[in-house]
Amino acid sequence: MLYTANSILFYAATLCICLAVGYGIGWVPALAWLTAAVFAPWPQRGMKDLYWCLWTWWLPALAGLLLCAVTRARGKTPRWCYFLVFAACLVRCMCGFEFISVFLILCEIPLVFCWAEALCARRPARPWVGRMTAAGLCALGGVAAALGVWFLQGMAYYGSAEKSWANLSGAVTSRVSLTDGAVSDVTVGQVLRRYLLEINEPLVQIGPVTVTLLPLAVAVLAGFVLCALALRVRGRAASRELFPLFCVWVLSFAAPLSWMVLSKAHSYVHTHLVPMLWHFAFVPVSGMVLAALICCGAKALLHKR
Repeated sequence: MLYTANSILFYAATLCICLAVGYGIGWVPALAWLTAAVFAPWPQRGMKDLYWCLWTWWLPALAGLLLCAVTRARGKTPRWCYFLVFAACLVRCMCGFEFISVFLILCEIPLVFCWAEALCARRPARPWVGRMTAAGLCALGGVAAALGVWFLQGMAYYGSAEKSWANLSGAVTSRVSLTDGAVSDVTVGQVLRRYLLEINEPLVQIGPVTVTLLPLAVAVLAGFVLCALALRVRGRAASRELFPLFCVWVLSFAAPLSWMVLSKAHSYVHTHLVPMLWHFAFVPVSGMVLAALICCGAKALLHKR
């Protein structure tokens, strides 16, 4: 029953993001996002382990999307939107602190898109910088609150604040490769090379057809280049239409890499777990961006302004 509930919540969260993509960018990119999520093998495997509760991984992104939607509709950001960012990160951390840098970046991606869009449209972009900062502080506040709950639980379990603090600080510093001597000789470059070049896990699998990391990244970069050329041929400014998408795509790539850099010891050992991070959110964002680029390039070639 718990597995079924978590699976339903995961796909419900995915559908909410698809709706946001559909209204904000287009329904073809939203369908691409959904396809990348449905045919991604790693989340399917992960949901068989109730420890992960994968639907909570999307909570910070959903909070960021809601903040952007309300701000666009009202012209200002209510305080309860920031509280939801705080609560989303708190709930996420109560289900596990691992991969925390990924969640923090996910809640900022929608705001960065709005900032880039306003910048390209020559609208006031500075307010979005303030919103990004406020949302980031609220997200960190949610993490701090979850750490406080952990500390209080430790006090109740161990019977002293010193033992609770030793347990908490030891776990945290070990995860971020500060006190874990097991792979102290491993460098960040070695970890990145392992996950970028050596591990060739399928990110999307539809029957016999599989898509891996490098071909997907190359396809998206080629899409940006070709779409920019198509827009240039038609005399349209490529930066205005492509810069927001490029920012989102770069951040979606940086999100999983951030944990590999922050926690090189944990990442180097747990090669059976870390590749799942590509699906939060590099894989669906790449599908969304590639579909958006195809639509944009086709419109530019077929309809000259």
